[in-house]
Amino acid sequence: MKMQTYLKSGIVVALLAISASANAGFIGKTIEATAIFPDLIAPTITGGPISKVVGPGIEFNTGDFGAFFGPSFDFADTTITITHLQSSHTAATFNGYKFFDSLGAISTITSVTILSDSTGFFSGNPSRVFFDANDIFVNFQSLNFVGQVNPTIVLSVQFQGSQIPEPFTIGLVGIGLVGLGLARRKKA
Repeated sequence: MKMQTYLKSGIVVALLAISASANAGFIGKTIEATAIFPDLIAPTITGGPISKVVGPGIEFNTGDFGAFFGPSFDFADTTITITHLQSSHTAATFNGYKFFDSLGAISTITSVTILSDSTGFFSGNPSRVFFDANDIFVNFQSLNFVGQVNPTIVLSVQFQGSQIPEPFTIGLVGIGLVGLGLARRKKA
């Protein structure tokens, strides 16, 4: 009787593991932020790279990049909130930030859009925010928002939905199937 209870528990755990999908967002993942100038072809790293694990609170605080910059980056599961203290950036091909999945744990990025922009700088030119499968770039070149208090940009990030099951999950499914087989065999 106890054996049947254990087998049923194993089956329930395996089924729960099957139904649980891996998080496709930023939460729990390690993000690297780098400040780059004057272009992306032969860049000078002006701040970072700095790696942080995404969780509650602001991941990259004002001052992490030194006095030259001064942004804070707050990652949620599918958004990035950038609050910037510097009122202007010099003209260059690229003068901004690169966010990178440093451990390769985040699903492929499929879309980055501007949710809100208190500066008006990005919504007026959405090409200042671009991405590839693993990187997000935010270009502040020639930015000037003198007189604004804590100018903020919020980006929405979408990820590829399907993921390969993790080995642990596959193992749990296997245990559940073995349990089913043993229970059936015992019944017969």
